[in-house]
Amino acid sequence: MELNLSVDKNSSTPLHIQVENIISDMLKLEPYNSGAKLPNEIELADKLSVSRNTVRKAMYSLLHKNLITRKKNRGTFKNMNNFPIKTTLNNWYSFNEDMKRQNRDFKLFFYDVTFENCKDEVQKKLQCHKEASIIKLTRVKGYLEPDLYVKSYFHPSLELNIKEFNGGKIRQLYTFLEDKLGIKILFSQEEIMAKMPSKEDKKYLSLTRDDTPLLVRKMLIHDENGNKIAYSIGYYLADKFVFDLHISR
Repeated sequence: MELNLSVDKNSSTPLHIQVENIISDMLKLEPYNSGAKLPNEIELADKLSVSRNTVRKAMYSLLHKNLITRKKNRGTFKNMNNFPIKTTLNNWYSFNEDMKRQNRDFKLFFYDVTFENCKDEVQKKLQCHKEASIIKLTRVKGYLEPDLYVKSYFHPSLELNIKEFNGGKIRQLYTFLEDKLGIKILFSQEEIMAKMPSKEDKKYLSLTRDDTPLLVRKMLIHDENGNKIAYSIGYYLADKFVFDLHISR
């Protein structure tokens, strides 16, 4: 797509509508498509040879349509919450970095750490004794509201102290595990499926409807020696996420 940065002052289409259409096209292109800051009103007015008031009218219209967002002392950006969140499946380390690149300031809405018996699906995945006590970490994340929550279970053989998880300070979970345990986390076995929300899902994601589809991503994490480190289950709002997968021959 080639961006047209000119307006037709002889056109019957009002200038502010033409400017709005140009900015809408800008939002579809890099780097603005990935969350880069848009030029300010003065810069746009200069580039398009129109008045600042014309640009301001266009901006107000885009704000009203929820296509852009303004952040105090930072500038104007594409409203990423109005578009699916794109994250890769090739590198699950990259989620936080993906969000930063897209200018999505993901918030932590809920953080809880408890002990739980190793049972059912978790026992099967981690191959631990059903009476073993394991650490369970639950986190709810989102951009402007809860978009996903993740339950992570850690193998009981790991030398982990539940106190180290308290306070909600751990944001880069696998980096923390590598530094704490002196290991290299190498790969994950993954399953992705769709489901309708359970009562628990609705609570964590603040859902009111029973027909809101979710994507469930299950990850069994291994270290460089093939040892099972953790089992995580993530619940994503299906209309908010796109998983990007690159496959090479």
